[in-house]
Amino acid sequence: MDVVTILAQKGGAGKTTLTLHWAVEAMRQKGRRVAVIDMDTQASAASWSKRRESDTPVMLQANERTIHDAIAACEADGIDLVLIDTMPRVERPIVEAAKVADLAVIPTGPSVVDIEAISATIEILERVHTPGCIVLNQGRPGSNINNKAVDVLRQYDLPVCPVQIMRRASLMDAFTDGRAVMEIEPGGKAADEITRSWKWIVNQLRKVKK
Repeated sequence: MDVVTILAQKGGAGKTTLTLHWAVEAMRQKGRRVAVIDMDTQASAASWSKRRESDTPVMLQANERTIHDAIAACEADGIDLVLIDTMPRVERPIVEAAKVADLAVIPTGPSVVDIEAISATIEILERVHTPGCIVLNQGRPGSNINNKAVDVLRQYDLPVCPVQIMRRASLMDAFTDGRAVMEIEPGGKAADEITRSWKWIVNQLRKVKK
């Protein structure tokens, strides 16, 4: 079983949106049994699941005390992939979520404030010895700031996803009825970015699990 944690100390990085879309994409690409563990006290991922007509991905809720039990339950149930959505700013749950992960994905916006904030998250990964990578999220369509941001992100000495995920209305529209962009606009730009970024993450996961 593979475990991927999406984490960022700064709020507003788009962790939940990416977690849910990548979960749906993982099921679509490989037909894998996927579970999402919602560790955010706002429980946005769990709320999305309740609005969703399909009973997949499997949705669980956990905190820093129960995350290991949730992981064990997923493995016992034959889940192939677990994606963990974390809360911002609270360090202890993030540390525990990082510990159980095979790979941690750090999403960040393109602004200087967003980029500077990821250093605290990277320090946590270094402390618990969990491999990580970075994904530029909520980019500005047609703006030069995205490429400039990627150049700065490469200085952190972690793999940076070559696929930039833009700020698109369809990503947020998916929350209204528990769907993902691949189900709403399968030929759209947002769906393409989710598909290609997830394929890249899968390749990173393969590298760290060799």
